[in-house]
Amino acid sequence: MILSAKHLKKTYIDSDQKIEVLTDACLDVASGDMICITGKSGSGKSTMLHIMGLLDAPDSGELIIGGNKIQAQSPKAPMIRNRDLGFVFQFHYLVEDLTATENVALPLMIAGQSETKARARAQELLCILGLSERLRRYPNQLSGGEQQRVSLARALANSPKLVLADEPTGNLDPTHSKEVWDLILSLNKGEFKQTFVIVTHDVEAAQAADQIFELVNGILIPA
Repeated sequence: MILSAKHLKKTYIDSDQKIEVLTDACLDVASGDMICITGKSGSGKSTMLHIMGLLDAPDSGELIIGGNKIQAQSPKAPMIRNRDLGFVFQFHYLVEDLTATENVALPLMIAGQSETKARARAQELLCILGLSERLRRYPNQLSGGEQQRVSLARALANSPKLVLADEPTGNLDPTHSKEVWDLILSLNKGEFKQTFVIVTHDVEAAQAADQIFELVNGILIPA
């Protein structure tokens, strides 16, 4: 098992109002899984993903990654985020002053790889994702779909055990949305066998997943 989330609870205080976002959320993720989490806007989908990605901590419950119990505050959390987890968000969060190659190489260099090896790995991934003619382009020279592919390549750079994607096509038109979904499917089912947990409002696209859960009243329910 790559990741197990057990009985996660998360509450926010907004002014004088107590908002229970997660009440008893549980999820097991095995190698090769493609899992989609759907739910209404504001239901807590992104919160669930952020906790699994060690970007936020639950009020209670357990998160186990690679057999080890861990939370966002753990001293080992940054290393695990960089080594074992990849992230794709609705907005690409690419560094505008870096080329596509440099954006993808960045997490590799943070992990300690030489610039030469990091750039070679970045270019390899970008070519696999159909961006061989965009290696030296800056984000503002790329379409929305191309920027999201660069973001996906960056998520794959360190060969993570799990990629967490938060509304990866939420900012794209239908054509580019389909391209990104097809790409994610090919990475999951093809030679990469990449494991994904995807938060999405696109219920139709989610049907391609191995498992679909809906987040209702803070609990993940098989859909």
